[in-house]
Amino acid sequence: MDLRTRLLGVCVCLWLLSPQSSWAAGVLSGTPIFGSASVNYVMGASPVATATSNTISFVVDEKVNLTVVGGNITNVISGATLQVATFTVTNNSNSPLDFSLAINSTIAADAFDPTACNAYVENGVTAGFQSGQDTATFIDELAVDTTKTVYAVCNIPLGQANTNTGQVGLVATAQGNFTGVTGAGALHAYVPTPGTLGAALTPTSGVESQPNVDIVFVDIQGSETALDTVRDAKHSARDTYSVGPALVLTKSVSVVDPKGTAVVMPGAVMTYTINATLTGTSAVNNLTIADPLPANITYVPGSIQVACGSGTYANGVCGTGVITSPQSAAAKTDTNMDADFADFTANTVSVSLGNVAAPANVVITFRATIN
Repeated sequence: MDLRTRLLGVCVCLWLLSPQSSWAAGVLSGTPIFGSASVNYVMGASPVATATSNTISFVVDEKVNLTVVGGNITNVISGATLQVATFTVTNNSNSPLDFSLAINSTIAADAFDPTACNAYVENGVTAGFQSGQDTATFIDELAVDTTKTVYAVCNIPLGQANTNTGQVGLVATAQGNFTGVTGAGALHAYVPTPGTLGAALTPTSGVESQPNVDIVFVDIQGSETALDTVRDAKHSARDTYSVGPALVLTKSVSVVDPKGTAVVMPGAVMTYTINATLTGTSAVNNLTIADPLPANITYVPGSIQVACGSGTYANGVCGTGVITSPQSAAAKTDTNMDADFADFTANTVSVSLGNVAAPANVVITFRATIN
């Protein structure tokens, strides 16, 4: 009897009970996977024989991972309230999760600490922070591979010098509810709880269990190292508030009627005064002040005057004189308004001051007649 053995082929088969629904984050947690191996062979002159192994099975564990992205700069003025810094939070886990939000505004390396900070989630109705719309304080049921915008809303302390910066950090923590079923073949499953922040997650310790879903943290450490470490279901990032000069406009009007009194009547001439004050220690560029005239009054041609009380504008020196406008077309060297040009077009008085160095004060006056 020929006992020589010829091995013809081996086939190992592994299949999924349910389809893979998210490639980026991986197979969803709780997905059962099972399979077995089979072999075909010939021994001597006997027909092809087959053998099949036992079936093995396991379920996909819960991978907890998230990414917080910041790095934005928000320009503010000293003493401003409800200033918005923008972040994004992405669920890189393999199941939907909730995310709690915390703000760190006491950062040693910056010039000032923002105050009264709160975190709010963009609700998607109107882009940008809307105080009446974006009221949620945690991210609810964020789907796999989905990103949410989160706003840190803070106040800027008074007395900040120009160019001072203050940082704010956002820490997001993954949370959620899973069943606590144990035993052979039992599955842990994510339980959605819309409108309610899920429970804190605890990673599986000790020997992992194939029949059940183990919870594994794989996140990295973010910017807020005192609050966020590796594999703690958290991630963090920072934004910056940068203090710049503040521009304040005040407008007043005086009236002189044809008889020399201050009666407001048809034919009376009104003098408008716009006082522009720039505080701080830096400069603003391409400053243009525009004042649309109301209906039923008529601008007095050539009546715009611009006087510099302090500071510099249009790369010039304050106190060199009064600019009277409108200037003739021949005096303009281009089709745009130069810094020294004041114009009346489209029923609007406009004065382009160019680059204005702070601190500075500019006073604009012009006249109009009541129809």
